[in-house]
Amino acid sequence: MKLVIFIGHFKTGSTSIQSFLSSNYLALLEAGILYPSVESQGLSRNLAVVRAGRDQSTAGDGLNIIEPHNALALRLKNEEDGHGVPSYYPAAPSGFQMMQFLHNQIEELKPNSVILCSEVFALLGMTPQRAGVERLARRFAQYDVTIYCNLRRPDEYLSSWHRQRLKFGAKLLPLSGEGLQEYLDSAHFQQAKMIEGWIKDHFPKARLIVRNFAEVKASGGSVVDFMRNAGIVFPANLQIPKDQNPSVPSAFAEIGRRSILELNAALSKEIVQWLVTARRRVRHPGDSEVEMYGAKNRAVMATRFAEVAASLDRLTGRNPFYPDLRDIGVSRALDDLTAAEVVLPDLVADARHRGLDPSAIDWLATLDLRK
Repeated sequence: MKLVIFIGHFKTGSTSIQSFLSSNYLALLEAGILYPSVESQGLSRNLAVVRAGRDQSTAGDGLNIIEPHNALALRLKNEEDGHGVPSYYPAAPSGFQMMQFLHNQIEELKPNSVILCSEVFALLGMTPQRAGVERLARRFAQYDVTIYCNLRRPDEYLSSWHRQRLKFGAKLLPLSGEGLQEYLDSAHFQQAKMIEGWIKDHFPKARLIVRNFAEVKASGGSVVDFMRNAGIVFPANLQIPKDQNPSVPSAFAEIGRRSILELNAALSKEIVQWLVTARRRVRHPGDSEVEMYGAKNRAVMATRFAEVAASLDRLTGRNPFYPDLRDIGVSRALDDLTAAEVVLPDLVADARHRGLDPSAIDWLATLDLRK
């Protein structure tokens, strides 16, 4: 049996892949490909699809259904280092119970291929003891395993992930200041160590696939690229969702960050959610045009990533893995604070048109981004 474990990274299309796999559960199962659930909600939904005899989109369903292996990874991390399991993965069983869910489905359904897919798996590669990876290896290393990873150049990745965290209500420092420091020694920056945490001791015989996200996008997106490279024969006529889970645009990010720091949780949540949707209505500079780090932190990032890049080249056999790596040190023309000031009047007009809470509109209309 083939087992493909997609370990992320964050902000490289994992949500789109998860939506694709969950929305095509029955068609995949009939082709011998299992996207297994890990708890009763997901299992019940899959049984309902089987009984109906047809797949249906999981858009709008709970994350236990769409992203079951995020719940698994979070629980494994929780049981190693106490990291919390968010409330949007409700009633998550123990790690042992989730492992039994996986084992029992494999034993009973006897698929040709199994896909586990979670960007949170990336974090397991750099926990102190790698206990979650070890637990998965004890159960599944005997299969024909592929460890699959999408990676994104760190300046593009950290900006996207930092802005994504606004959607969770995180109180963030600017990336142009101390906000960069919390990432430099983590799985979010130490890309080679994160992968080695999976393959060095626990899945040493696994086939390793590491894709540059720039190439993933150029090849048709994360779902198409995954189908092409995972080593699994997928059936025809599967439903491929549009790209999922956009971040707050770089030009809006400082407004969202300030809202979380200055307003109550309910009001800031409304503003951040609105900023995500406003990207389609309010003209703004593209993310690649907005400087989030400043020259000083770009230099820090370029220096610190040089060793990571060398390890990544050796690990993947691609030299260089990032052909455009020098761009990490190149500042963009428009800094994020100025970009936010430029778009703020149009955002205020859109907020009024969309009927945001009057308190949110008043805050936006009087916001001084230089204070």
